[in-house]
Amino acid sequence: MTTRPGSVPYSFVLIGLLLTTAVATTSALTQTKRDVSVVAVKYRFRVGNTDQPVIAVNQNDLVRVTLTSEDIPHSFTLPDYRISKRVEPGREVTFEFRAEQTGRFEFFCSMTSDQCRERGMVGTLVVNPPGAR
Repeated sequence: MTTRPGSVPYSFVLIGLLLTTAVATTSALTQTKRDVSVVAVKYRFRVGNTDQPVIAVNQNDLVRVTLTSEDIPHSFTLPDYRISKRVEPGREVTFEFRAEQTGRFEFFCSMTSDQCRERGMVGTLVVNPPGAR
């Protein structure tokens, strides 16, 4: 194979494009968008259609939380991810974050006037390794 000085052989360009495509495809397969509904009511969090205050996702998932309150102002505070959102009764707040760290992380209502956290308004974000469930 002959090439001009300073030029790159086509085979190297093709290999580079194939590797770039493979890496992009692998990254897209390991991350998923998760829509989570969190309802704050009577000093408790309800996640999805359950009474359990647990959000379970995989590492690298894009988590979209829709937070609502049915009674009084509440908040969703997740310090390990530097998230603190407040919601008024009858309203909704939507926010997203990437679940980059694996492990179990506490979230809670940080409204001090009603002592929500002290009354048990806490939940857990569980971030599993990629591919787990």
